[in-house]
This record gives sequence, C-alpha cells and structure tokens, in this order.
Amino acid sequence: MKKILFPTDFSETANNALIYALKMAENQNATLVVLHAYEMPVISATANPVMVQEVYESIELSNFENFKDQVPFIRDIAQKNNLDHVPMQFILEEGFLSTILKNVVDKESIDFVVMGTNGNSGWEQKIIGSNTANAISSLKIPVLSIPHNAVFTGIKTIGFSTLFNINDKKVLDQLIIIAKGFGAKIKCIHVAENPDAMDNQMLTIWTNNYRDNNVQFIIVEGNNVEDELFDFIDRENIDVLVSVKRNRNFWQRLLNASLTKKLSYHTNVPFIAFHEDNKTSSM
Repeated sequence: MKKILFPTDFSETANNALIYALKMAENQNATLVVLHAYEMPVISATANPVMVQEVYESIELSNFENFKDQVPFIRDIAQKNNLDHVPMQFILEEGFLSTILKNVVDKESIDFVVMGTNGNSGWEQKIIGSNTANAISSLKIPVLSIPHNAVFTGIKTIGFSTLFNINDKKVLDQLIIIAKGFGAKIKCIHVAENPDAMDNQMLTIWTNNYRDNNVQFIIVEGNNVEDELFDFIDRENIDVLVSVKRNRNFWQRLLNASLTKKLSYHTNVPFIAFHEDNKTSSM
C-alpha cells in the first residue's frame, strides 16, 4: 500500500478510528490521507443572490478554519500514540461524502480506506455505520470499519472467511503481508453444511501453499454462515474479521444476522471488506 484514506468528522468515533488508521499506515509504510467533507445548506432560489454568496463564503471559511484547527489535534493524537512519524496528507472537500470518497480514491490512487462507524440508531448504523456501508458497497478497494467502542490493543489474530477460490487467494496473499507487519496469525474459516463432502485435495493444496506462513485453516460444520462467523470471532479471539463482499445479499445477511444475540458482544470487532473484484495492490 502507498496511500490509506481516513475520512473524519472529528468526532470521538473518528478519533478512535484514527489510531487504527495510523497503525495500518505504519504497518504498510504508507501515507495517511486525512479527508474531511462538508455539505453546503440548500438555500431557496428566491433568496437574494448576494446574500446567498455571502452565506456560502462564510460557511466555507468556517469549515476551513475548523479544519485548520483540527489538524494539530490529529497530529497530537498521533504523537501521544508514538505514531507521529507516519506521513499525513490533509484534504478538505465540499460535497457529499459518498461522491467525494470515490473522487479522492481515484485522484489520490488510494489503496485502502479506514473509517469509524457513526453509531446512529438502527442495526446497520450501530454495527457498520451508514457512511461505511455505502463506502463498502461503492468502492472497489478494501474498507476497514472501526466500531465506536473498539480499542486498539494490537492485532494478534486476523479471521478470514473463505470459499477457497482464486479471489480469496488474492485477498489472503495481501492479508499475510498485513499480518506479518503486526506479528499476527491468520485463521481462515470455511463453513460447510457437510464437511465430509468437501474436496480434501483442495484443502491440502491451500494448506501446503501457505505452510511457510502463520496461517491456519478451520472447517466448521453449519448451515448459517453468519452465525458461525460470529461464534468464530469469540471462540478464536479474533481481533479483525475479514470477508469478501461477494454479493449484496450476503453482505446484508451478515449485517443483519441474529440481532438480539449478537449486538452485545460483536460491536467492538473491526471488519475489513474486500470486493470479489478487488483492486489488487502490490503492497
């Protein structure tokens, strides 16, 4: 990775995610691009044009001043966490965040995105954050979502949900590089309704291919992938869960799986979403 994008609204949630973003940038010797987007209010077309212009100029100035004031605070967070050596670039843009994200990713050749969840009401907002969910759906690069109450204590174990296909191999190859930077191990989980019917030769090939890496393959019997993934997080002490966004239906099922059972103890586990057609970085 060369550049990691970190969108922020300067909230407590965003500042918490900043530490993860800095750690990931340090891990990859990457530049952290800090982005703040703001929206202009809609003013009636019947308003005085001169007054409208003055209002917009005032809002732009206010946002610029606020952004300028926040930069030292962000640098202070980096310094307090011994991460002030990580190079940072700051961008202020006016417009809708979803549109700006796409533009900045293309313009700055971003390889990876780190976002804090926004903690709004509702299951999707509480678990992943609406802005983060939109980013995962629309961007073609990996997105790491950091729940509001996640606390960075190091990354020792990375969980990866796999179907043992070629796209998963590309993702696993990238995860190995990330894992080595953190000194972490990778536990790959495959959920099968009938493990006895699996292609053992395929599992042997994957195991042999990664035998020189700190990678473990775990086959779990079950017919509900989402439930098994959540149980896997707890059982294996997963610090970050990684999955490939194969289709929208799977993604929605993962977000909505077993609300009442899962809500209390899974909101502190960061989640990395890769697209099945993810842009493969040389890292």
